[in-house]
Formats: sequence, structure tokens, C-alpha cells
Amino acid sequence: MTLRIPALAALATTLLLSACTGGSASGESSVTEPPLETDVAKLEAGLSCTEFTHPDKPAVLLVHGTFTAGFEQYDWTYKPLLVARGYDVCTVTYPDRGLGDAQISAEYVVHALRQMRARSGRKVAMIGHSQGVAVPRWAIKWWPSARDAVDDFVMQAGPNHGGDPVGLFTLLRPILPGASSAAPVLPEALYQMVGNSAFIQATNAGDETPGDISYSAMYTLFDELVQPVNPVPTAAVDWQQDNPKVANILLQDVCPGRIVDHVTIGLIDRLAFELALDAIGHPGPANVERVLEAAGGQSALCGLLPILPSLEIAPLPQLLLGLLGILPQDAAAGLPQLHLSTGEPELKPYAR
Repeated sequence: MTLRIPALAALATTLLLSACTGGSASGESSVTEPPLETDVAKLEAGLSCTEFTHPDKPAVLLVHGTFTAGFEQYDWTYKPLLVARGYDVCTVTYPDRGLGDAQISAEYVVHALRQMRARSGRKVAMIGHSQGVAVPRWAIKWWPSARDAVDDFVMQAGPNHGGDPVGLFTLLRPILPGASSAAPVLPEALYQMVGNSAFIQATNAGDETPGDISYSAMYTLFDELVQPVNPVPTAAVDWQQDNPKVANILLQDVCPGRIVDHVTIGLIDRLAFELALDAIGHPGPANVERVLEAAGGQSALCGLLPILPSLEIAPLPQLLLGLLGILPQDAAAGLPQLHLSTGEPELKPYAR
């Protein structure tokens, strides 16, 4: 059964967190953590969880990419597969399909991590895709309560050192307002994902991998947006620093020639899923050798079919019903605000 944590329970949890941390009623520490600008009811509306009934495993938070929503990306892919493997699972959905200020989106992740830690009584494993990597990294960077709630962070095609949205800009330029200008009018979050943005620079200032967290970064040669991959992959963290809590994994190093793009790495690619399972199921980051051994060798691992739940859990009609279940949620959400701008939002005072 899937549930939304009632607002009253959420408020009680934040008050408990306040008592433990010396913070305010929204759960943040007034001394060491920035206040959350977003109303708790809105934060709670963005969190959807199964019941917490598996204390033997970490609860898993799934964090979506740009242009989608938590339920839309995961309710028919990772979520049912993880539930079938005995994990408690939550999805978070931040506003307007991630088109707005990523600093605000990060508050939804902070709230989700605090609630999951409090309700499950254990640290959380987090899997994020694309902007769903950048937003949690911001949360981990600036909120110690969020950082302390995470045990593993699996990052799929994350713009950790910025993406290269030039290709996207080029594709969209003919239909964009201000297309003839040097700075086209785009959703402000896209400007935050560029490598030289203040958002990316602030995220990486100092420690790229803060906290007692295992980081597993996965990326692909065929990513249309998160480039470059060579010689230094922009999706990697602590590149060649011999950090024992970090694994930077190019999928084609595991399965040469594997065709995986920016979307499929966080949606249906089986190799990325198996690496994520390994990361959240063992101490430390993902271990390629361990995954190869468990699969029965490279040929077996690289030959696995995509992670369609219809092949592992339910017949095709049930999968289709799951997909149809997304439609009412999309209708209820309505059309997103586009947050159009010619540049990124100003950094919040706590990050300047």
C-alpha cells in the first residue's frame, strides 16, 4: 500500500526534530541549518511512501529528473522492483517538473530525508537521476540533518560538474523566446545545471562528497546532455582521488558498446539498476566486480533485458494499468509553471 504521510504526523515529526536539534518548528537547526522557505504542507504533498515495514533494509528515496515527476518516473520502474525486493520506498516530487529554482526543489528532498529517517528509524538510501542528483547534493551540502540521514547516494547521469545543455539549447532555439539573443529564455533550473553556474560552483566548493555517505556515480558515453565523459567525466565526483567512499562508473567500461542515453540510464537500463541494487545492498559504494560475480560474468550481466516490471513482477496488462494510473496524477498536478529566465536565480544567502 502507498500512503502520503499525514500533515499532522509530519508536523509532529518536525517538532520532534526541532526538540532534538534545537531548531525551529520546521525541523531545521536555527544555528547550523538554513530555514526552509516552503510551507510544510507543500513539502508533505511532494512525498509519497510505502509503509515502513522492512527494518532489515534501508528505506529508499527516489529523486526524479527534469521535466518529469516522482510518480511519473518511478511508479512503473524502480519503485515496484524495489518493493518486490523487500525495500520500503518513497518518491519525492518537487514543483513544476523541476523547472524552477533547484534551491527550492532541494527543500523537498531535505523534508523527505528528515521524515524518512524519523519514521523508519534508520538511514536512507537515495537514488537520483539527472537533476535528481544535483538537487539532493545541494540538500546534503547545506542541511546537516539531510546529510546525516543518508547512507548511500546512487547518482545516475548527474551534472555533478555541470552539463552541456548547448545541444538542448540548439534544438530548442528556433521555438524559444529571445532565440536571437546570446542568452535564450529558458527555465531557470537549466541555467543552474551548466558547469560554470554559481549553483554548481557552490555545490562543489570544498568537499564534493560530504558526510558519512557512500557515493556511486554512473554515467554513459552516449549521454546527450551530461558531457564531457572524457578525459574527465563531468558526472564523476572526487575524480581520481582514491576516495574509498566513492565509485565513478562508466557503463561502457563494464559493458563495452552498451547503448544507454541520458534518459534510459535512470529509467530502464538494467546495468544501472543492478549497480544501484549493489550500492544500496552492501556497505560502501557500488562494486563492479561484485555485480559481475553475482550476475555470472560479463556476458550474463551485459545481456540482461531492460528492467520492465512486466518481465519480473506482473503481466503486461498490470503494467499498462500502472502506467494509466499516472494519468490522473498528471491531471491533478496541472500544467507546470515554466520559470522562464535568461539566467540562473541568485544564490540563497546561506550559500553565498
